[in-house]
Formats: sequence, structure tokens, C-alpha cells
Amino acid sequence: MSSSTSEPRRIRRAYVWIVAIVVVLFAILTGFWFYAASQLDEITSRAIEDAERNGVLVSCLGRDVVGYPFRLGIVCDDLALDVPRNGVTVDAGSFRSAAQIYQPNLVVSELDAPVRIETADGPPVDIGWNLAQASTSFWTEGLDRISIATDAPRVAIGDRSIFNASGGELHARRREDDLDIAGVQRSAKIDLPQLSGVPNFDLSTDLTVQGAADWLSGGASGLSARELFADRSGTLRSLVLTFHGDPTGADVSGDFAFSADGLLSGTFDLAVTSPERLASIVGSIAPEAASIANTVASVIPYVGTTENGRTTIRVTADDGQLTAGVIPLGQIPPLE
Repeated sequence: MSSSTSEPRRIRRAYVWIVAIVVVLFAILTGFWFYAASQLDEITSRAIEDAERNGVLVSCLGRDVVGYPFRLGIVCDDLALDVPRNGVTVDAGSFRSAAQIYQPNLVVSELDAPVRIETADGPPVDIGWNLAQASTSFWTEGLDRISIATDAPRVAIGDRSIFNASGGELHARRREDDLDIAGVQRSAKIDLPQLSGVPNFDLSTDLTVQGAADWLSGGASGLSARELFADRSGTLRSLVLTFHGDPTGADVSGDFAFSADGLLSGTFDLAVTSPERLASIVGSIAPEAASIANTVASVIPYVGTTENGRTTIRVTADDGQLTAGVIPLGQIPPLE
């Protein structure tokens, strides 16, 4: 009889211990979360103060730390930046970020549109999207990788729309001392009168810039294109342009290097479909490149190899001077 009555007691004691352990663990988790939340809020405050000392005023209305108990993140009802010395203001919508409590170095964030950029000497720029998300990973040297995805991005200057797309992505990651960059814009359209006849296009790129890993940690801040790429080399695995409902397209790949003066050198494989049509489009987008584009289009049939309507040529750049074999194609201006 005693054996039969002691068994339920043991079970009840086991349940009590289980409940007690759960309560203790949850109390520890709660204490850790609120400690981590206070540290995150303090770090955010210091970052805003550091920005202000550098002349950038950051406004995060309704700032709060959220996510209890398993996530941790900062939210703002409205996010804004003001750079008085440059006469630039940026106003955005709500900002939300979150990281799992067990993986605080991986942060997922969202920013609501629209974003309005105003300058002292130009019309306002409005940037919109249906959804914009970013994933950032931090490690001992700072930002380790970042991915940004937008759904239906669009840009307007003043009251005129100039760009829209069905979606876009940008990815960058640190690989030892180098920086890998990949991006894509899908079904993009540039709304300018001179490009009214150009169909929607897809544009993607995949490249590595040697020695540029510190760009993720702020090393690229405030530098011009020439300063960024001076004496740098890298590999362009692909730069692909295709048009919807149009056979025109191009694919470029090769190794490249820039001089201290911003002049390009390298050897590239250029694959083109409908080169004359592509030259016309390039001339519309960038009139300063029209001469080179037309020269390349005229040379391609003679020096390239054609397969399935796609012609490939080898193009060499030597301090900005382009050649296809012994045929000069023109001069690429230096980076500014």
C-alpha cells in the first residue's frame, strides 16, 4: 500500500522540480534580456552621439527596444538624418530591427517607404518600395556581410518618376581582405524621354574587389570613385544586361585594375547579341560612351566568334585605351 501511495508523490515532486527549473530559467532569461536591452539602447545612444559629433544629426522618434523574450531589436516610428554642413536631409518611415537572442550578431531590419532626400541646390528625391529588408552579420572586425532586398523599388526626382523595377537585391561580404559584391535589378525601367523606346531590362553583376574588405566597416565613407578604386584590382565574374521581349543583351567578364589616376586596365570577354541595337541604347543612356559603343558594334562581326546569334570578342584596356586585337576602340575616361 505504501509503495502505491509513494509513487504519485514522486511524480508530483518531479513536476514541482520541473516547474521550478523552468521558472528559474525563465527568470534568468528575463534578466539577461533586460540587461541586453539596456546595453543595446546604450550602444544606440552612443552611436547617435558619435554621428552628431561628426556632423550628422540622427532622429529616431519613438525609439524602443523590443523583442522580449527571444528577440532583441530597435524600432523607430520615424527615422531621419540631417547633415547641415552639406545641406542634406533624409526623412524615412518606420524602422524595425531584430536579432535572435542566441545569435545577436545577425540582424534583420526593415525600413518603410517613402524616403525623401532634400538638398540645398536641387529638387527632392523620393525613393519608394513595397518592402525593403536588410540582413547584416557582424564579427570581430565589424560588419562581415550585408544583404539588401527591395520589392518594387522606385525613384522620383521632384514630381517626375525616373526609375522603377519589380525587385532588386544587393549582397556584399568580407572574404579575408577582399570584398565580394553581387547585385541584380529585375524588370527595371528608366523613365527618361530619350529612353522611351528602351524596354524593361534585367541587370546583374558579380565581382570581387581586392583589399576592399574594410569598405564594410566604413572604409568607403566619403570617398570618390577614383579614391575608392585607386591602385586596386579585382575580378568581374559577370556583368549581364538583358532586355524583356528584345534579343539585345551583353555579358562582360574579366580581371581589372585601376591606376592611381583612375584609369582602367584589364582583359575582358564581351559577349553581345544585336550589337548595333545595344550601341544605340548605350548612346542614349550615356552619350559620352556613344562613340566607343558604336565602334565596338562595328568591329564585333570581324574580330569576334559567333554562336547561336551571340558574338564574343576579347577586349583589352591599357590605362583606359580600349583595343580589340590590334583595332583601337577608343578611350575610357578616368574615374572621377
